[in-house]
Amino acid sequence: MIKPFRFILFFLLVTCFSCEEILLESDISDQTVTLVAPSNEATFTSTGITFSWEAVEDADEYRIQIARPNFENPLEIVVDELTEETFSTQQLNIGTYQWRVKAINSAYETAFTTRTINVISNEDFQNNTVILSSPVSNLITNTNVQNLSWQPVIGAVSYELQITNSSNVFILDQTLTNTNYNYTFADGSFEWRVRASNGTLQTLFSSRSILVDTTAPNTPVLSLPANNSTIVENDVTFSWTRTAINGSNENDTIKIYSDIGLTNLIEESQNTSPFTTNLDDGTYYWIVIASDEAGNTSSQSTTFKVTIN
Repeated sequence: MIKPFRFILFFLLVTCFSCEEILLESDISDQTVTLVAPSNEATFTSTGITFSWEAVEDADEYRIQIARPNFENPLEIVVDELTEETFSTQQLNIGTYQWRVKAINSAYETAFTTRTINVISNEDFQNNTVILSSPVSNLITNTNVQNLSWQPVIGAVSYELQITNSSNVFILDQTLTNTNYNYTFADGSFEWRVRASNGTLQTLFSSRSILVDTTAPNTPVLSLPANNSTIVENDVTFSWTRTAINGSNENDTIKIYSDIGLTNLIEESQNTSPFTTNLDDGTYYWIVIASDEAGNTSSQSTTFKVTIN
């Protein structure tokens, strides 16, 4: 009888926690998503269209769907995606479409709001937008080789890829027929941008930034308390130095152990020097390791021993 009782108790606890989560989540089901653009029955002479809507308070994300020609008798659901943004840019072939958006959080969702649009030609090719896929905007990375990719533009026969460095000097200007390109970056800050051409007209450039940093931070040098020192205060101030390197943001992490093998971690803190903490009487061993936003890690500092007595 004990095992069934435990199972029932566990089930009730899980159910209660789930109910509590639902009660804590805001009910957005009676709210309405206000569509901003395009307007209902809007007509387009280019295939790149940006759909936008107003934010719904307490919504976590939005589902946008696009059907051809409508949702009542769809020939095709051409888009069905979730996004945290309040806009979405899509490439649509010539035809009639309905688009709709609803807001969602972890427990509730609104009804869809729907509009109709018509794409009648691609004469205004220059009004299309190249949608960049990867890498993400403002990427900070320690990987030199990046696959730059973007979504195809209907009617495009070629794409122009440009890369500039932090001084706005061109380091690449390449005409391509495919929609991706492998490039090996040096360390530094760069902007990469792409525009499409149909042989006569060109779109505007779409651009993103990337920071490449493959250099590990310098190794921290410990200073105080001095190695093998004995102190009488339980509030201990630890100090170290490290020369920063240009690139991504760097941080120091201090680790304090109770054993020389550095297995029994007493405290760990990402902090700047000096760092003060309260420790019980005893013997401690401490190190500092530096890391940066790109994912590089320094060598471990030397180990200092301090005794509080």
